Amino acid sequence: MSLQSGGYQYAVQKEDGKKEAPLLGRMREDYKFFGGLSVAYGIIFSFCLYKNLHGITFPVCVAVTIAVSILFLHRINFKLAKRSMPYIIGMVLLGISTAYTSSFFFHFFNVVGIILLFYVFMIHQFYNDCIWDFPGYFRRLLILTGTTAECLQYPVRHGISQATGNKSEKSRTAAAVGIGVAVAAGLLCIILPLLLKSDIMFSKMFGQILRYINFGTVIGVFFVFIIGTLLCYSFFAALCKYNFPKGREREMKYCHPLIGITFAGIISIIYVLYCLIQIMYLFGRFKIGLPEGMTYSQYARGGFWELLFVGIINFFMVLLCMYLFQENTVLKGVLTVISGCTFIMLLSAAYRMLLYVRAYHLTFLRILVLWFLAVLALIMGGVIVSMYRRRFPLFQYITAVVGVMYIAFSFTRPDAAALRYNLEHMQEKRAEDLRYFLYSTSLDCAPEIAKIDLEGYDDAGWLREEVHDYFHNISKEYDGVFFRKANYSEIRAKLAADEYLKKQE
Repeated sequence: MSLQSGGYQYAVQKEDGKKEAPLLGRMREDYKFFGGLSVAYGIIFSFCLYKNLHGITFPVCVAVTIAVSILFLHRINFKLAKRSMPYIIGMVLLGISTAYTSSFFFHFFNVVGIILLFYVFMIHQFYNDCIWDFPGYFRRLLILTGTTAECLQYPVRHGISQATGNKSEKSRTAAAVGIGVAVAAGLLCIILPLLLKSDIMFSKMFGQILRYINFGTVIGVFFVFIIGTLLCYSFFAALCKYNFPKGREREMKYCHPLIGITFAGIISIIYVLYCLIQIMYLFGRFKIGLPEGMTYSQYARGGFWELLFVGIINFFMVLLCMYLFQENTVLKGVLTVISGCTFIMLLSAAYRMLLYVRAYHLTFLRILVLWFLAVLALIMGGVIVSMYRRRFPLFQYITAVVGVMYIAFSFTRPDAAALRYNLEHMQEKRAEDLRYFLYSTSLDCAPEIAKIDLEGYDDAGWLREEVHDYFHNISKEYDGVFFRKANYSEIRAKLAADEYLKKQE
C-alpha cells in the first residue's frame, strides 16, 4: 500500500468503524517502538531542561531531538531529505549559542527559532512545501500546532489499544500493573499529604524514611518528563495525520487590481516626495530648513522609530497586495516603487541611528535595531523578486535570511561588543555609562568590565563599591555550578569575578 502520493496521503483504514490515517495506524500498531522512543526522549528531555534552559545540556537536548526525529522517519520508511540539512545545522547552532551567552533575549528567541526550524524541517520531510506561498505556509504552521494539541490524546489512547489488543498474557499483565502503578502514584500525590497532616506520629515516622527525598524536585522532574514524552509522541502523530490543505489552492477570490493600484499609487507618490527630502536634507546634509539649534543627531533620533515602523508596514502591505490582487503589470510597477522607497527609508533609518550612535554610543538595543534594518532590507529584496517570479520560494528565503542573520547575531554577544566599542570611543568617562552595563546587560560583559581602570571616572569611589558588589554577587551566585548547568558566559563571568576580587584583597 502506498503511503504517499504527490506529498499527500489519501488512503485510510478502519479502526472501530472510524477512519484512521495509515501512518497513524502504524504508530498505534508499533506502539512499543514509538511509545518507547517517546519515553526515552522524555527522560533525556527532563534531565537536560529541568530548571536549566541555557546550560551545556541544552544543545544536547537539541541534538537528541534531531536524532529522535531521524529514528522516527527511518521507522516509517522516510528518507532524510537533502534540503533538510540547513534546518538541522541551524537548530544545532542555536542550541550551542544558548549555552554560549547569558543574555535572556537570546535564550528566549533561540528557543523560538529552534521550534520554528524544527517545524519547517519536519514539514519538509512530509510535504512538497516548495509550492506553498507565504500565507499558505504560515497557515500550515498554525494547523500543525493545533493538530499537535489535538493529538495529545494519542499516547494514552494508543497505549490502551496496545494493552487491550495484545494477546500475550505477560504483556497484558505488565500493562495492567503499569496502569495500576500510574493510578496509585496520582492518587498518592493527593492522599499522602493529607495523611501526613492528619497524624503527628505517622508524619514523624514517614518523614524519617523520606527525609532524603525532595518531593518538589521529584514532582518537577516527573512533570517535565511527562511534557517531553507527550509532546514527542503527539507531534509525530500530528504529522502522520496528513491534514494539511493540498497544493496552492486558495479559498478566497482575488480582489480587483484597480483597488490596489489606486491606494498603492497614492501612497507611492507621498513616499517619493518623502524620499527626495531624505536625499536632500539627511544624506546631502543641506542645513537649510533645519530648526535653529537642532543638531543632526537630534534630527536623526527624531524620526528613526517612525521610519522603522513604516518599513514594517510597507513589507506587510506589499505582501498582502501580492496575495489579495490578481497579477497586474501596473500594480507590480507601483509596488516596486513602494519597495524602492522602503529601501531608502530603511537606509535613512540606519543613517539616523549611526549618527545617534556617534553622539551617544552603543547599547544592545541600538545594535539590535541596526541588525533588524539589515534583515528587513534583505527580506524586501526577496519580496521584489517574488513579485516577478511567482515560483520564488519566499517563505524559505525569509527563513534562510532570518535564520542565518540571527545565528550570526547571537554569536556576537552584542552586550560585550557594545561595551568594547564604547570604551574605545568614549572621550569622557562617565559613571552613568558604566552603570548601564552593570545593571542592564547580561553577564557577557563581566570579563570586559573586569579590565576597566576606574581611575578618571566621575564618582569613582561609589563606582568602585558597585563594581565590587557586582563581582561579589557573581562569584557567590555561580559558585559550584555543576556540569548540567554549565554555561560558557557564566563560567567566564565567574572566573573574571574571582580574579577581580582576588586583586582587590
